[in-house]
Amino acid sequence: MRGLLRDFRDAPVVWGAVLLLLAVVQCVSGMVMVMLSNARMAMAVPGLHGRAVMFSMELSGPPLVPMIVVGMLMVLLVVSSAIRQRRRALALIALQGATPGQLTSRVCAQVLLLDVAATLVSLIVSPALARGLYPFATRQLEANGLPFLPQDVTGMLRAWSCGIVFGFAMALVGSLLTVRVVGGISPVEALREAANPPKTVGVPRLVLAWIMFAGALVSLAVGLLNVRKTSMARMSVQVTFSSMSPLAYGNMIAMLLFTVSVCLAGPAVLSATVRMWTAVVRLPWPAWRIACQQARARVCASSSTIIPLAAGLTLLMSYESLTSTITAWTRLLPAGTPTVEVPGFARILALIGTSLVPVLAAVCSGYLIAQRGRELDLALVAVSGGTQGQLNAIAALDGLMIVVTSSLIAFVPSLLVSVSFSIGIWLSFDVLVFGMPWLLWLVVVLLLAAMAMLGSWLTAQRGIRTSPTVVIARAAGE
Repeated sequence: MRGLLRDFRDAPVVWGAVLLLLAVVQCVSGMVMVMLSNARMAMAVPGLHGRAVMFSMELSGPPLVPMIVVGMLMVLLVVSSAIRQRRRALALIALQGATPGQLTSRVCAQVLLLDVAATLVSLIVSPALARGLYPFATRQLEANGLPFLPQDVTGMLRAWSCGIVFGFAMALVGSLLTVRVVGGISPVEALREAANPPKTVGVPRLVLAWIMFAGALVSLAVGLLNVRKTSMARMSVQVTFSSMSPLAYGNMIAMLLFTVSVCLAGPAVLSATVRMWTAVVRLPWPAWRIACQQARARVCASSSTIIPLAAGLTLLMSYESLTSTITAWTRLLPAGTPTVEVPGFARILALIGTSLVPVLAAVCSGYLIAQRGRELDLALVAVSGGTQGQLNAIAALDGLMIVVTSSLIAFVPSLLVSVSFSIGIWLSFDVLVFGMPWLLWLVVVLLLAAMAMLGSWLTAQRGIRTSPTVVIARAAGE
C-alpha cells in the first residue's frame, strides 16, 4: 500500500488524469441510472405513464450501449497511456524482484483505488447532475414535461449503486484489457521503451480492430440488403423514419463499430495519417516545419489525446450525417406525407452526450499525461536556437495538429455512413440525396482547433518559461 501511495506522489499528473476520467465515467453512469430510476417511478403515476415509458426507452436504447462501450475504450486508452509514462518505474520494480503477476496486480490496484475515489465523487455529483439535466433530457427525448419526482434515500442509493456498478465494470474491463501487457515485458525492454513508445499496436488488438471495421461494413451492407423498393408517388399514407429502420439501425450499429475500430487501431493509423497531411500542407514558416517534424516524431505518444477525440468526432458526425441525409430525404416527400420529426443537433447531444462527455474527459486526461513529453520537445527546440516566438507558435500549432489529425481519421467513417444511407434511399425510392453536414463539420473543427490551440499554448507556458537545461535534466533523471 505504501508503494502505491509513493507512486501516486511521484506522478501526480499522470494518476490525476486517470482519476479525472474515472470520475467522469462514474458520474455519467450514475446520472443515467438516477434518471432511469425516476422514469420507472413516474410510470406508476397516473397521467405520466406514457411519457415515462417513452423516456425510459429512449434513454436506455441508443445512449446506454455507446456509453458503456465508449467508457471502457476511453479507460483503456488513458490507462494504457499512463502505463507507458510509468514504464520505467515498473521496470525498476521488476529489477527488484517483482514478478509479472505482481506488476499487473499493482497497476490494477492503483486503478481500482482511483476508481473508489471516483465513486465517492459521483455520490455527490451524480444526483445533482441528474436533477439539473433532467428537464433538457425529457424535452429532447419526447417526454417533455415529465417531472423529476422526489425519491427516498433507499431508491436514490439503489439507482446510484446501479450506476456505480456500470462505471466500476467499465473501469475494470478497460484496465484489465491494458494492464495485462505489463507482465509480459522484460525489465530491460521496458527501460528501452520508456523513452520510445511503441509505434504500432499488438497483433491481437490490430486483428480485433480490423474485425470491428469489417463488422461495420457488414452492418452497412445488411442494412442496404434489407431496403425495399418503393415508389415515391405511392408514399402518400405513411412515410416515416421507421419505414427505413433496417437501414437506419444498420448505420447506427456501424457507427459504434467504426468508433471501436478507431480506438483499437491507435498508432497503426496515426503515423500514416500525420505523415500524409503534413506532406500535403506545406507552409513556409519555420515554426510550422518544426511543428510538423515534432508531430511526426511523437504522434504515437499523443495517441491518448488524438484517438479519443477521433472516436468522439466519429460518433458525433456519423450521427449528424445520418440525420442530415434523412432531412434531405424528407424534403423530397410528397406534400402532406406524415413524417416524424428528424432529430436536431440538441437531440443528438441528448442521445450521445453520455458518450461524448467521457470522450472529452479522455482527451483532457491524455493531454495531461503527454504534457511532460511536450515540454521536453520545446526545451530541445530552445537549445537548438528556437526563439520565444517560435516556441509559442509551436505550442499552439501542436493543438491544431491534434484536431486536424483527429478530424481526418473521423471523416472516413462519417462519410461511409452518409454514403451508405444515401445509397439505401436511392435503392428504395430512386431518389439520390446526400446529406453530409459540411458546414457543421467546419464549425466543429474550427471551434475545436481554437480551443486546442489555446489550451496547448497555455499549458506550455510553464515549460517555455523554465530553463531548457532544467527541463532536459528533469527528463533525463526521471
